[in-house]
Amino acid sequence: MAKQGIKKSGKTAATGAAGNEGMDWYTADSPGFELGGFHWREKGGIFRRLPDNDRKLAFSPDVRELSWHTSGGMLCFKSDAREIKVKATVYHASRMDHMTFDGSMGFDLYTGNGRMKVFAKNTRFGTVGDDYCCTLFQAAEKIMREFTIHFPLYSGVKKFEVGLSAGSKVKKPEPWDDPRPIVVYGTSITQGGCASRPGMLPTNIMSRMLNRPFINLGFSGSAKGEPEMAEIIAGIRNPAMFVLEYDDNAGPDRLEKTLEPFIRILRKKHSRTPILTISAPPKSAEAYAPISSEFASRNRPELTRIHTQNLKKFRSEGDENIYFLDGMRLYGVDFSECTVDGTHATDLGFHRMAHAAGPVIGSILSKWWS
Repeated sequence: MAKQGIKKSGKTAATGAAGNEGMDWYTADSPGFELGGFHWREKGGIFRRLPDNDRKLAFSPDVRELSWHTSGGMLCFKSDAREIKVKATVYHASRMDHMTFDGSMGFDLYTGNGRMKVFAKNTRFGTVGDDYCCTLFQAAEKIMREFTIHFPLYSGVKKFEVGLSAGSKVKKPEPWDDPRPIVVYGTSITQGGCASRPGMLPTNIMSRMLNRPFINLGFSGSAKGEPEMAEIIAGIRNPAMFVLEYDDNAGPDRLEKTLEPFIRILRKKHSRTPILTISAPPKSAEAYAPISSEFASRNRPELTRIHTQNLKKFRSEGDENIYFLDGMRLYGVDFSECTVDGTHATDLGFHRMAHAAGPVIGSILSKWWS
């Protein structure tokens, strides 16, 4: 595929509803901008969450396709711009009947730094077509602020530019509390199904809570715990932590066969890096049919057993950096209110999930890396 441009684009002709007059245009690689969430991407390269090597991803055509989806991608920068726009072309797009187009195909913007980032605006575009230009920020005051733009959750991004009001300054954002990434591998819920906008992705929420970078490796319906995937993840440089939450795609039988080998592959290259396993979040059926539901009556007890036995086994071998979080804790007692379809989370579900898992992750990191 063709490389994306690196240089500042300058003023360009209008291509979308918001218009482009009076704007200076930049790419994700322009000076002052810091792109996160794409560990294997080189400057000027394509936006892809896994190595741009289809032979390496041959073990799963679905993972190969979903790796184009930009879930967890974010662009951070400082600017005194009074107005900010994004101009994008998406592809490999997912248009679903239970998720907003803005969540699957759009961007949103937060302003502020550290743990004080607040939502400003999201893209709004038509339901037909893959190209758009939208305003994400407007203010009367020309003062230096920090901004974070979150990338689409269930689409790829073929072209992307940021427009700033003409003559605006651009500076690098404030540094993270710790630049080492927290790597999360999991399912469609991990990928963000079904957040209303990208900022409500749980890894994005926790990134704001902890002021730390995350790498989102959620692959809808396709997180099966394959050894090839473990080898790819083990290749990530200097991670702060691994989080594994792929129960729903593996099921009890496959989870029991893959969880221990997956962790042992990670341990070959990361002998002390904390690893947290999280069981599946609650399903609505566990509230209204706790006896007749197969998931509630069979899968839930089995998943809990597998995770706890895995924890005990590694701890008995002297590995104190293995942890387990019971997924039943993620949504709270009224968990049936937290999904759009009985399985996939709404913004409420993701907010609760992040506020349940985030403190656990923060506590583990403080213990081992302080």
